[in-house]
Amino acid sequence: MAEEKIIVTSKQKKNLKGLATLFSGLGFTKIAYTKSGLTLEKTKGRDLRGNPYLEYRVAFRPSEIEFAYSASIRKSKMARLLHLMPTFLNILQVAEEYYDLQPTQIFSHITSVLDEVSKMVDHDSVEFSTQLTELQSKYTDIQKRYDDLVRSSEANTRILLECERKRDEQHKKLAHLTGMSDDLLRETLYDWIKVHGGSIDIREFSKANSVAVSRTEEGLDMLIRDGYIRRRI
Repeated sequence: MAEEKIIVTSKQKKNLKGLATLFSGLGFTKIAYTKSGLTLEKTKGRDLRGNPYLEYRVAFRPSEIEFAYSASIRKSKMARLLHLMPTFLNILQVAEEYYDLQPTQIFSHITSVLDEVSKMVDHDSVEFSTQLTELQSKYTDIQKRYDDLVRSSEANTRILLECERKRDEQHKKLAHLTGMSDDLLRETLYDWIKVHGGSIDIREFSKANSVAVSRTEEGLDMLIRDGYIRRRI
């Protein structure tokens, strides 16, 4: 797993101890507060080698906010960022009282994500491409109204929820275009392991199901993280 980062330059306005309290109890694996900053970390299970799987980490520093996340070598880094962007925006919204956040800095990252998504679209997927064009058109309209919407946390929340819904729809379509979906892979792996007495030969499974070995390992990681199977020591 590679680690990618987004850094938003922003000046800290007040002590972060109160911010640490706001984030406590929200399901983070680790919250570390010191005089020099605040770090939030969320992990999800362990990979095939027994190492903790980093979902994402947020580091609040005096002059910047850093959002780091894991990205599979096989999968598109932008697809992973598209999946996590609503989470990052929600975290920034919670922290807006503690930092001087400028809208232009945040929207530059959103714009880069949308630009990359347009490059990823398969030209033969006419329906998917049409939906993407419509989304970009709506984004242009949203950007024009942003100065008004940023003053209303309720309006911002509705926008994030809508983006998250569209993200999930696009993720399903991308999975369909690129081969076996994550859900189908997990189900096929789980059935195979049950039939084979709780064990699996990765190369044998990959060959039988026309799936790359790296993709099979990724599916096993997902089953381990979700608690469906355990590694044998």
